[in-house]
Amino acid sequence: MKALLLNLLMACCTLCVQGQSQQAQLKSLLDRNAPCKFEGKTISLADTNLYATSRNVSYSYAYSFPKYFTEIWPKEEVVSEVRKKTDAYIDTVTYISPDKQATFKIFAGQVVPFPLGRKRALRATDIQVVEKAVDDYIKTIKSGKDKELRRVKIMSLCKGIKGYNYSIQVKGYRGNTQYLYKIIVAELPATGELIFSHFLYRYDTSVKDKYEALGITLANAFGVDE
Repeated sequence: MKALLLNLLMACCTLCVQGQSQQAQLKSLLDRNAPCKFEGKTISLADTNLYATSRNVSYSYAYSFPKYFTEIWPKEEVVSEVRKKTDAYIDTVTYISPDKQATFKIFAGQVVPFPLGRKRALRATDIQVVEKAVDDYIKTIKSGKDKELRRVKIMSLCKGIKGYNYSIQVKGYRGNTQYLYKIIVAELPATGELIFSHFLYRYDTSVKDKYEALGITLANAFGVDE
C-alpha cells in the first residue's frame, strides 16, 4: 500500500514538473519580440490629400495606399470561383499607379488552425505548428516555388516574430521587375485561427527612384489590425 501511494506521489510530482516546464516554454515563446522591416529610404504618408489608410476587419490587417493609384477589386463571379478552389486570392485588392509602372496587391492566404477560438488553453506545441508553417513558406520562397515571386533573385529576407504573430519580408528582382513582398500571420477575429495575409509591391527598375521609397513605406505600414 505504501509503495502504491509513493508511486502515485511520484507520478503527481512528475506531472507537476512537466506542467511547469510546459508553461515556462509557452511563456518564452509568447515573450519573443524580433521585428523586421524593409530598409531603405521612406516617405511620409501624413498628407491626407495624397494618402489614406484602410482596415480589413475580416482578415485582421491594415494598410495605407496612395489616393492617386487606381483601386481594383475582382468581379464577384471571379471571387466566387476562387472561393470554390480555396485559392489564396480571396478578396484581392489591387492598386495601380497612373503610369502603370508600379502596382501592389493585398490578398488573404492559407489558414492555420489555432486554439484561441476553442475551449482548451494555448500550448507551446500550437505555436510550434504555426512556426513550422511559416518556415515551410520561407522554404517555398527560397526554392522558387512561390506562385507570386517564382524564381526571383532574393536580395534580402527577414522573418519577424512577436509571440504567435509572424511576418516574412522579401526584397528581390526578376528581370527588370523589383519586388517587395510582405506576409503577416495574424489572428482571425471570428475563429481565433491564424491567417497568412499578403502584400506584394512591384515596380520597374527604370522607375526605381520614383517608386521604391513609396513601396518600402507602404510595405512597412502593412500590418496586423490592432
